[in-house]
Amino acid sequence: MRILLLTLIFLLTPSIAWSAKEDQSYNMANIRVVVNGSQVSFDQEPIIVNDRILVPIRAIAESLGTTVEWQEPYVIITKGEKKVTLTINSTTAYNENRQVFFMEQPPIIINGRTLVSLRFVAEALGASVTWDDNNKVVTIISDEDLAGLEQSIAGDNYYKLYDPIIGPSIGPAYEEAEQYVLEQRLLNHIKEIQYTYIRFNEFGSYNTMVIGNDEVDNEKAVWLVKDKYTDDITVTGSTILKDGISQEIVFSVLKNKEIDRESISKIYIAPYEKNQIYWFVIAEKGETKCYYCLDFYTGDIVIELSVK
Repeated sequence: MRILLLTLIFLLTPSIAWSAKEDQSYNMANIRVVVNGSQVSFDQEPIIVNDRILVPIRAIAESLGTTVEWQEPYVIITKGEKKVTLTINSTTAYNENRQVFFMEQPPIIINGRTLVSLRFVAEALGASVTWDDNNKVVTIISDEDLAGLEQSIAGDNYYKLYDPIIGPSIGPAYEEAEQYVLEQRLLNHIKEIQYTYIRFNEFGSYNTMVIGNDEVDNEKAVWLVKDKYTDDITVTGSTILKDGISQEIVFSVLKNKEIDRESISKIYIAPYEKNQIYWFVIAEKGETKCYYCLDFYTGDIVIELSVK
């Protein structure tokens, strides 16, 4: 059975903008939300932040048979044996096994209500999300109510209003990646191709990294992603490798955190966001798993997490 996990990235005409926090604004979404056949009433209406729809988590979660507990600054969402812990204004979340994953849009508080993206609702609470363009209605259906339900997609209508994603985004196959960078003259010679995860989750989104030499013989890395619907390949990042810090410098920086190279289980370069290149490092210190992202150009630690 196919479960659609759709990121609703709307290009709607904004209404009046309000302040979500000092450096962030939002617009009213002006939509209706239906969960398992019943329209949801909100005391805080859905909003648009950074081109993404955010909805009050408690109203949606309770409609899906999920409990929500507030332990400032954490929001704990429980459904059966599953548990997800969020932190307000943070992209980091944890599941019941203390595995870490990252959200594209952090939860925020508006008028005393916690709002999260609809993609999070789909992925974390086990639901299917679809969009009715004509009526401006978001329909959310839990796994339990999917039996016998035929999902249909209105083709090009989806591309007019938002970018749908079924599961994680992926990079092209090695052969496709090599052909693309050569045809686009991004590289003249290919040395290495590999998949690189753009978060710390090996079951999450990944790019295809191609390393080679450009027209002036600089060693260069290019990251590619492939659209699942159109098969179009696009560049998510590129860099001249000599312009960034070396792996040895990464080891040196982390040594100050009492992380030696023997404790590092994974280290690689990838774009955290488009053209935002980081060193990704996963290490173990005793019973603690440590996650680091270092700016590729400056060596500054921009993400530091420890999970026991």
